[in-house]
Amino acid sequence: MIRKHHLQSSKRKPSRRDFLKMSGIGMAAAMMARYGLAPAFGQGMADIPAELLPGSPNNPRGWTTTLPPIPAGMPVNPPVTITGSRRGPWEFADGDNIENSPFTRLNAAVTGIHWKLAFSWTDNEEEVLQKYNLAVASNDLPDFMETVPLQVYAEMLENDLLEDITEVWAAAAHPVWLKEALSFGDGAAWQYAEVDGRKMGLPYTEQAAQNDKLVWIRQDWLDAVGMSAPTTIEELHAVAKAFVEADLGQGPAGSTIGLAAANNLVTWFSSLDPIFGAWGVMPGYWTPNDSGDLQYNSALPEIKEVLGLLRQWYAEGIFAQDFFTLRPPQTAFRQIGGNTCGITMSPAFAALFGIPDSVTNDPTARWTWTDIPTGPTGIKKKAWSNPVGDVVFCFRKGFEHVDLVLKQIGWWAELLQNPENRFHGFEGTDYYWRDEAGDVDSMGSELDLASGYDGTKHIWGPPGTNGGARTDPRHETNWIKHRREVWANVPAGERDAMMDAFLGGDELSVMWDDANVFAVERWEEDGIRNHFTTFPTPTMEMVSASLDSLEAETFINIITGQAELDDFDSFVADWRAGGGDTITGEVNDWWHGQM
Repeated sequence: MIRKHHLQSSKRKPSRRDFLKMSGIGMAAAMMARYGLAPAFGQGMADIPAELLPGSPNNPRGWTTTLPPIPAGMPVNPPVTITGSRRGPWEFADGDNIENSPFTRLNAAVTGIHWKLAFSWTDNEEEVLQKYNLAVASNDLPDFMETVPLQVYAEMLENDLLEDITEVWAAAAHPVWLKEALSFGDGAAWQYAEVDGRKMGLPYTEQAAQNDKLVWIRQDWLDAVGMSAPTTIEELHAVAKAFVEADLGQGPAGSTIGLAAANNLVTWFSSLDPIFGAWGVMPGYWTPNDSGDLQYNSALPEIKEVLGLLRQWYAEGIFAQDFFTLRPPQTAFRQIGGNTCGITMSPAFAALFGIPDSVTNDPTARWTWTDIPTGPTGIKKKAWSNPVGDVVFCFRKGFEHVDLVLKQIGWWAELLQNPENRFHGFEGTDYYWRDEAGDVDSMGSELDLASGYDGTKHIWGPPGTNGGARTDPRHETNWIKHRREVWANVPAGERDAMMDAFLGGDELSVMWDDANVFAVERWEEDGIRNHFTTFPTPTMEMVSASLDSLEAETFINIITGQAELDDFDSFVADWRAGGGDTITGEVNDWWHGQM
């Protein structure tokens, strides 16, 4: 059960892979089998100037984008100006900016809303905290606030600075593209944005199974050692060891790595979480025990058993000897891309991140993927990717136009996430047309995706934003299914350029599609969820840094042989005495308060 919290304190011809990378490891465009609105909800689109419309209907190889009906009462007259905060950076066509882009121009025509930037920040934790804290201290909050960090959100709630949108949500939120879309996971979407049964903001939702792991493995190395893709932990060990002993990597003699690992044992790329999951546990997670209480997995005896296994593997050279110093991207490009490693337990997007470098550096490299392995008792689990980020979209207290923003969000959610609308962005932003000489030409026959950039980042959302927020976590998978079930049935001679670009994908792009669909289908069943989904408890705020450091140091030292396996027992005792027991009590006070 998910429990909502209570406040406690270029001119080259592009490949389809180019477009997938450009749009943040995947293109935004799909949602569900149900499309459209009741006729009473919207008005017509006849008054929208053609120059504001997305799509390329006039190009012989182009397509027409179908806009959703305009929400009732829009565009508002007179227009309204709404201030907002934004996360950057962005790219723009000449003369455009975050207040004047294809999005804002079309949005103003559809809704009557003009957006004005209050402040922005780049992807920097210190900067976003500084900007929001300054806005709180000066009592100068924007009307609409993008991705407010939880600690600032908590302060805003405590000081009654946020608008309660519960009733407006019930009246104005789109029934399909907002209400139904955010109903996934037994209320998981609202774990932060809803407080004491009241909606105090909007959730930040990403792709389902975004970081759920699969086993990516070199098929050519499997062929070389005469083995099959592993299905169990025991087989995974055997294959990885065989890779090391055969020394199949491109590096110096003796440098081949069997399995990639990063400095965090549970992370987003080259993670070891499926190995822990094979014993039914996950470091750092709180899960229910047989009595219904939450227990801290890192202190459980199964963790010790897995650490002993990893200790053996490390001694056998299956991991890089310095794995604990490597960030996930370093494993992707140095080990996988550098062809010194034959296995990584990483998400579906590994097909577009790291593995392409492997193939570039060694054209004979052939990769495949398979499901995560089962453990000695048949358990097959991994860390569940929570699609809800630990940030919230909020409205300042007293803001009068929440209903207008909700209608705008619903309209854009349908435009972006209903694949039948054929929204592929704006010409001159997301893509270009080029003639045979390679020059930009709106009537050219070559579709250039590589020179564009993701214009959905310009949207004052959700959906959109620089982080790629959407309203349904399955939007990308539904887009893949639509492409395969609808586009693939269009006769080749009748397909437009965008269809050709995606249906004619290279091997890795097709692999990404397959892996993505598989991961989402297994998302709920195979994931171990962290059931503690609220603000840190008072004792966590005081001692978590030291306890987390103790845990990380102990686990790495055990794996690398710098500490004895039985030192795990001392860690558990120290964790409990150092505040762990108190934290456990506080966590369960919150947990049982949700019943």
